Amino acid sequence: MNNNFSKKQTKSIQIDKIQKQNVGNAGEYYIAARLSALDFVVTITLGRAEKYDLLTLSPKGKLIKISVKTTQIEDAKDFPLSAKDEHGAADDFYYALVKLNGFKKEPDFWVIPSTVVCPLIKSSDEIYMKTPGKKITNIKALLYVFYL
Repeated sequence: MNNNFSKKQTKSIQIDKIQKQNVGNAGEYYIAARLSALDFVVTITLGRAEKYDLLTLSPKGKLIKISVKTTQIEDAKDFPLSAKDEHGAADDFYYALVKLNGFKKEPDFWVIPSTVVCPLIKSSDEIYMKTPGKKITNIKALLYVFYL
């Protein structure tokens, strides 16, 4: 009988890096669960909508589109956003930022209107592009979450 097999079974396994897609999925399902518990009807787009991860219908019948940005890092204070996040602000479009906290405690999350996020990303990118000595030409903007 091979003893290595039983050692592998009892050995604790630590996951250092979860695939990026799985981290994103975890955030989307978390927000979908929270909204469902508040009686929203939620559809996860599974990447089939270019800009939105969730399409929701509020209990009052209002359609709301949500883009979910997720990090698994416990002490993270920023969320990567792409150039497409500079445009498309609308009253029915929101960003949900999810910090999974390394799966050590309940996730933290923030829901911010796109009418706030999109202009911030656009202006920060414009400032960066005017900065002397910049080294990166295709920068992804970072949205910082400040704790009050």
